[in-house]
Amino acid sequence: MEAMIIDVTQDNFDEMVLNNSMHVPVLVDFWAPWCGPCKQVMPMLEKLAHDLAGRFILAKVNTEEQQELANKYQIRSIPSFKIFHQGQMVQELQGAQTASAFREALEPYLKPDLSEDLRQQAQQAFNAGEYDQAIKLLGDASQANPNNFRIHLDLAKMYFQSGHLDKAEALMEKLPDEAKQSKEGKSLQALFKFTQIVANADDIETVQKTLQNDPNNAEALYHLSGYLMLHNHPDKAMSCLLKLFSVAPDYQDGVAKKTLIETFEMLQDERPELVNTYRRQLQNLLF
Repeated sequence: MEAMIIDVTQDNFDEMVLNNSMHVPVLVDFWAPWCGPCKQVMPMLEKLAHDLAGRFILAKVNTEEQQELANKYQIRSIPSFKIFHQGQMVQELQGAQTASAFREALEPYLKPDLSEDLRQQAQQAFNAGEYDQAIKLLGDASQANPNNFRIHLDLAKMYFQSGHLDKAEALMEKLPDEAKQSKEGKSLQALFKFTQIVANADDIETVQKTLQNDPNNAEALYHLSGYLMLHNHPDKAMSCLLKLFSVAPDYQDGVAKKTLIETFEMLQDERPELVNTYRRQLQNLLF
């Protein structure tokens, strides 16, 4: 879908804003060419319109040229923003805002995002072992909303969890910084750390045999934590790292503690109870 960004005048305000708001919310930006904060906010709003393409309309009113509209809506300072829904003004924001503030204000009025439903279906299919169906559903989701970067993060994670590490890393490299710096992106990048842990390790059978002969072998404990995380056993991986921290806290400049903290951040939203359990155990070892 195309982003809907329009310039609004006194002549077309009713049609462009009030009538269109019966179908999708309309965010009206009252601005002026001389206004510095207006110029700072405008690119952010235009990007949001692209990210949420088809789900709301960004209507721009130049108050220098449209003074009647500015007076009608009692614009005393700019930038000033008003959200219209179902023909009515439903919310106002004053002054420069963050992108998340605009998104939060729009959220109650946005049209449902089909791509999010398809993402959920894809995850359910993947969990049920229906790999090809999951990939197809993510493809459908991407067509429904090409700007939803979470779809591509889901795909990278599925590649990762199914052992296609090269595909996962290649896809992650192509993603925009916004995706990489998102909560989901950082979580996925943390997972890649475990691929690096095992990259130069012996095979898992050799690592396990080493630990049978020497249960406190720091290198083997570290490598086993990587294998366990990659095989989707985060609880066992964290147990391994806790043991490593208890027997060799200074191993590789304290890598056990650093990796545990990264793992906590990665799993906090998905497995909060598990994280809290192991976080307490780490605190007990620290204090």
